[in-house]
Amino acid sequence: MGRNFANMGDPASAFDGNLENETSTPTLDVEWDGDSRFLMNHSVKNISWSGFTVTVKDRQTKKARDLIHDISGDVQQGELVALMGPSGCGKTTLLNVLARRPAASGAKVLGDSYVNGAKVDIGSFGRMTSYVEQEDALIGSLTVRETLKFAADLSLPSSVTKRQRMDRIRTLLEAFGIQNQANTLVGTPIRKGISGGQKRRVSVASQLITCPKILFLDEPTSGLDSTASYEVMSYAKEIARANNIIIIASIHQPSTTTFQLFDKLLLLSGGRTCYFGPINNVSSYFGQIGHPIPAHTNPAEFLLDIVSSDFGGAKGNAQERVQQIQNAWASSEESDIIVRHVSERARESEKAAGVLSAEDMARPGPVTITAALLHRSFIKSYRDVVAYGIRIAMYLGEYLPLSLVNTS
Repeated sequence: MGRNFANMGDPASAFDGNLENETSTPTLDVEWDGDSRFLMNHSVKNISWSGFTVTVKDRQTKKARDLIHDISGDVQQGELVALMGPSGCGKTTLLNVLARRPAASGAKVLGDSYVNGAKVDIGSFGRMTSYVEQEDALIGSLTVRETLKFAADLSLPSSVTKRQRMDRIRTLLEAFGIQNQANTLVGTPIRKGISGGQKRRVSVASQLITCPKILFLDEPTSGLDSTASYEVMSYAKEIARANNIIIIASIHQPSTTTFQLFDKLLLLSGGRTCYFGPINNVSSYFGQIGHPIPAHTNPAEFLLDIVSSDFGGAKGNAQERVQQIQNAWASSEESDIIVRHVSERARESEKAAGVLSAEDMARPGPVTITAALLHRSFIKSYRDVVAYGIRIAMYLGEYLPLSLVNTS
């Protein structure tokens, strides 16, 4: 399922109107470094974190309760990492903490994160990362190409020329296999557009337009069938591998083929780590601690079963099993190695600090942003006539009775 950019042609033709007529299957040649060079991550070698704990006050007992407890990890450039666990295990909380977003209302966050072994201020961190929400925040009355264009206009500085922007948009359309839908509307409740899997790819592509070094995905396969889920994650996998981008995604229960796309797994239960390491080592590790994965079984489904304690008649036995798995990880050599690696990198933070200077901290000016928002709003208004017609009718319905009362 390779994707090849080599025959993309002149970037100046990105908006020539013929993009949707291309029929070749997009593949990615990881050795080619042409138009996709803007995506290449040369600066961020790794992201690591140590002792992340998020505590909130329980509304019923009024006592402190940990949403996640003492989570450590380490991810290298080019890796695709899965945060997995049963519902309520702390996946999204951890993802938000890693992305430096609010973890929960009134939450207290402990722990440290490092990029190349150095602590990074939130401004620089924001410029080198992007976050894709679980729900697609797309405007249905825009086309796929327009969605990427406005994402570029609202985030890229004026130093990125129009030609370069067109080049980036064309590259991303090709990279995510949506060049044939470039002129198709995203879709509204009353007007059919692209499919759910294509919407998810558009969401990811719109965040990659700013060339993030680290990309966070919150449940990118939620609501998709197994085929669409595999499709979305395979595109993400090859983008990460070809451009050295770090991608960390929370995911619930992937199929076997989707699960095998990931390089690493961080398995959570009750806010605690049950496993963190290469996907290829999952089977041997759980076999060593007394939970071998049966043959011809979806590993993700099996792991979720053994780390879930909320369902089933023998709830006490399930809780005991989960605690045993958590304790086995906490005392394992693999856990010690991760903590040691994070500590070693943190000691070299001064050496790493020079690598972390932002390549381009510039933002578009207020005039540019205002013009882009007005342009986008204008397009939305004349294409989504029904919605605006209903709104006008509502305003008239409120105004006319008041005017009649005043005249009487």
